[in-house]
Amino acid sequence: MLNKVRKTIEKYGMLSRGDRIGVAVSGGPDSVALLHILYRLSSEYDLSLVMIHLNHGLRGEESERDEEFVSTLSDSMGLIVRLKKVSIPDLKKGRKGSLEDIARIERYRFFAEVSRDMGLRKIALGHNLDDQAETVIMKFLRGSGSDGLKGMVPVRSGKYIRPIIEITRDEVVQFLHCEGIGYITDSSNMDNSFLRNRIRNVLMPNLKTYYNPRLTENICHTAELMRLENDFIGLTAGTIIMKWGIALGTETVAVSIARLRECHPAVQLRIIKMLLEGAAIHQRGIGFAHVRTVFDILGEGRPNRRVDLPHGISVMREYDTLTVGRGGDKKGKSTRPKDDKWKMNDYIYHVDLPGHVRVEEAGLDVRFTVEDNHDCDYVSEDVAYMDYAMIDFPLIIRNMHPGDTIQPLGMGGTKKIKSYFIDEKVPRSLRGKIPLLVDQKSVVWVIGMKLSGKAAISDTTVKVVRAEII
Repeated sequence: MLNKVRKTIEKYGMLSRGDRIGVAVSGGPDSVALLHILYRLSSEYDLSLVMIHLNHGLRGEESERDEEFVSTLSDSMGLIVRLKKVSIPDLKKGRKGSLEDIARIERYRFFAEVSRDMGLRKIALGHNLDDQAETVIMKFLRGSGSDGLKGMVPVRSGKYIRPIIEITRDEVVQFLHCEGIGYITDSSNMDNSFLRNRIRNVLMPNLKTYYNPRLTENICHTAELMRLENDFIGLTAGTIIMKWGIALGTETVAVSIARLRECHPAVQLRIIKMLLEGAAIHQRGIGFAHVRTVFDILGEGRPNRRVDLPHGISVMREYDTLTVGRGGDKKGKSTRPKDDKWKMNDYIYHVDLPGHVRVEEAGLDVRFTVEDNHDCDYVSEDVAYMDYAMIDFPLIIRNMHPGDTIQPLGMGGTKKIKSYFIDEKVPRSLRGKIPLLVDQKSVVWVIGMKLSGKAAISDTTVKVVRAEII
């Protein structure tokens, strides 16, 4: 047993000489075996051990019994122990999530607290090979991708280590019995209302009996392969994101869909997942369904699309650009104004001739003058010339409204401004910001883009309205 654990420790670089290690001890066989194994290896690695136990208050007298057992065990081994008691049922009353989720959060919060107080380098957890196989099956049943099917990692965040992750539950129990080491059992492990217990007590025994007695080892071997492949995909995706100059965690990031689709689909999915996690209020809960939703948007024929995902994530496709940001509330509900069809507040500015208008929403200034036709320089950039006689005054500058049309210069008939923007591939998020010069009947100029044919200069034009972006 010691040799197997020693190989696992060396294989994953779990320990360094002189480490101060916190050992999570529940009192069950796995944690007790872990404690005794590390205790016997402590002189070899020059380890200093601290026992950690959190009483969740979930099983009444059993929880109190577990705490007393751990306390007695620490005395017998001459080890420091840190104990803490919480009431998970009470915490559940004011929080969302299952009892198991809340217990896990509180457990890791306690680990972090003890680590700070006692200067711990590592926290050792007693997950074994069977736990790993059960975790992989749980992830499989929930439809996880490679990131879930890799199971529990032997070393997480350089802090949490699992030295007996390659030891089966039967080997653990046999070790304890051979060494005459006592432990306690958790009666809740027989409660098949929990998914993990049903997998452990019902599914796994049947699969081993009728299909493969080495199922646990085979599943864990697959998980190890998945972990290696998953790490490679993650490294590849991370390198690409860095090459693109994207800073994950910023409020909004934008990527070129064309560049994204140049990547292998597996890498595309991972990049999307990393973008979503970077934008999420809480990273936990970003699942394959969310990633797939965004992935499918890339292949749609629709040039514009927006979806609001859980965890406050907003994803928008605008032609060749995919933007991921924090566009919703914590539940993912859109925070866009409901009374604003173009996703922004209306604005309107009256135009005087001559005069100057500052359009704050578009970040530009337009200067208006009236000139004789023969004085105009029609090749100037950012300048529009309109026949004074063809304009139905007064003029205003405003944002787009539903139903707006323009008679494009050089074309017969009219065209909706919305259709014009679509043809020009103007992102939906920008359409409401582009200012329009409008008279009493129609759009005269899509400022900086398109002039209406109705106000075009002709041979009979005498006076000209000159509008210049400055």
